[in-house]
Amino acid sequence: MISIKDLPHWSDILFAVIGTILCGFGCGLANYAALGMDAIGSFYDGLRNILGFESSQIGTVSYIVSFILFVFLFIAGRKYIHIGSIIYVLFYGIFANLGTMLMENMITSDIIWLRAMIGVLGLLTLFFGLGIFITIDIGVDAFTGVVLWICDVTHKKMETVKILFDLTLAVSGILMGAHIGILTVISIAAGGPVISFFTKRFQKFYFRHKLGSMRSDSK
Repeated sequence: MISIKDLPHWSDILFAVIGTILCGFGCGLANYAALGMDAIGSFYDGLRNILGFESSQIGTVSYIVSFILFVFLFIAGRKYIHIGSIIYVLFYGIFANLGTMLMENMITSDIIWLRAMIGVLGLLTLFFGLGIFITIDIGVDAFTGVVLWICDVTHKKMETVKILFDLTLAVSGILMGAHIGILTVISIAAGGPVISFFTKRFQKFYFRHKLGSMRSDSK
């Protein structure tokens, strides 16, 4: 269980919240574009379709899935659950819904190039948010927790399990009726390198910030 003394610094919690908000909002923008999403987004979109939810309710689906996965992790792999995991659940769904609804209310045009631009912006926002969340390192989202649990159980490399897991999510989403398109291809081809790029860039800012805070606290 998480105790008060185990809680990270307030600034880390704030950055984790910001990263999660960007992840959710980016997912919402990509969802609005309807030109494909990343593996997890595709799974959410397909399940949303099966359950009969509106496009703007993709964040609601993320709550349902995350709750089920966290119940599983609480039983099978409680060590993967930390404050960052709770933050991710609380904020991701809200801002995924908000991003979709905002675009639906602001932009009524169905011009393909405009939707493509919004979709790419959504993916970049999502990847940047993930870069922040990864850097802070105070917990993982439900899907990553399951991947880590599978690695522990099967003794397989993280890279192998992650690829197969994402492929399973994407295929499952498509079979359930998820939108597939150019953004799906972009996510698969460029997701890893772009997330790595954003993570490294944010790490430079983050560690300068931490160093400055440590110096201030020592005075």
